[in-house]
This record gives sequence, C-alpha cells and structure tokens, in this order.
Amino acid sequence: MRQAILILALLLPAASVLGTAAEAKPEACLTSLEGFPTPLQYDTDDAEMRQNRSYRERFLGGYGDITCPGYVTLRAMTPGLTDSERSVFCLQYDAKAETYTGFSQGKRNAYVHCAQPTRAFCEKVNDSRDSALAIAGNAGRGALSGVNAVQNGAGAVVMSGTGASIGSALSSLGASTAAALSAPAVLAAAAVTVVAVGGTVYVCSE
Repeated sequence: MRQAILILALLLPAASVLGTAAEAKPEACLTSLEGFPTPLQYDTDDAEMRQNRSYRERFLGGYGDITCPGYVTLRAMTPGLTDSERSVFCLQYDAKAETYTGFSQGKRNAYVHCAQPTRAFCEKVNDSRDSALAIAGNAGRGALSGVNAVQNGAGAVVMSGTGASIGSALSSLGASTAAALSAPAVLAAAAVTVVAVGGTVYVCSE
C-alpha cells in the first residue's frame, strides 16, 4: 500500500505541486520516491512553499541527486490537502539509499524530514470522508475512549494508542476505517497514529 501511494506520485501532473499565483514561474526539480527518480515542478513565487523552505535547505541544497525542496515532495505525496492541513506530516528519508520512503506524522527538521524518524508510515484510508467527520466529531466530544486524541490548529485530529485500543475506539465509525484498522499488522502494532484531516483519514503504523 505504501509503495502504491509513492508510485502514484510519479503520475501526478505538474500542476499538483504548483502554487496558485496568477502568473506561475515553474521551476523543474528532481526528487526520489522509493528509489524512483521523480521529476516535479513548483512555483518559485509560491509564498507558502517559501515559508516552508528553510534557509539551510535553500542555500545548501538537497541530498544526493534530489533538487526538489522537501515541501514540494511532501505536496506530491499528499494531494488533496491544503498546505495548512499537511502541516502535521513530515517526510521519511533513507539517507543510505538517498530516497524518500514515505511520510509520517510528527515534527519536521529544516528539510521537512521527520525530526525524530521512526519506522511508522502513513497510508490513506479509502473512501474516508464520512469516517474523518465522525472521528473529528467524536474526538471533539471526548467520545473516543482508550486513546489520546488531540486537535491542532490546522483542523487535524491526531489520535494515538495501541492498535487494539484504536481499533476498538473506531470500530463503529465507518466500514473503510474499520477495515484498515482491522488489518493484522495494524492491530499488532504497539503504537498507531490516526490522522483525520481535510476529509481524509491516514493510518500511521510500522
């Protein structure tokens, strides 16, 4: 599933990572997803992209053959979210292979990489809009017992707990979410994070 998400980014149109300026100035760049060289473009006048690009990355460049700013790669991996909504995510980077392996929930470093890399990766749950609304509504009322649920300024609800506790708390909130959380690998995970943001649900586990 994780690899399918990354390969999907190979097919994204250049417009998916461009800003919304009236007169875009596209800049071609190269990233790497699961070892696949991936050409992207971004708008050099995009204020949001500049805000999420540190001075260190701007002047020292990327890693290896990667020339895309980290935020441009994250945008390609999380289509459908606004820049504010995707602020809860960071990039997982394999320094040995010099490639991005996915994205996770957590704080970022100067390159939009996860400041504390883990073995957890986030995957989108199919047909999850109703589930996302249900998770947000129940978390807001404190109705999800046995898990830690936090809502941030971007409107994302971030839930954390064991696979079993998360699965139990969300089992009645939607068939697609329940199916994703009932996978043996998720239920067996010692730590699972569920992010409901922008009408989408992401399940993050090892």
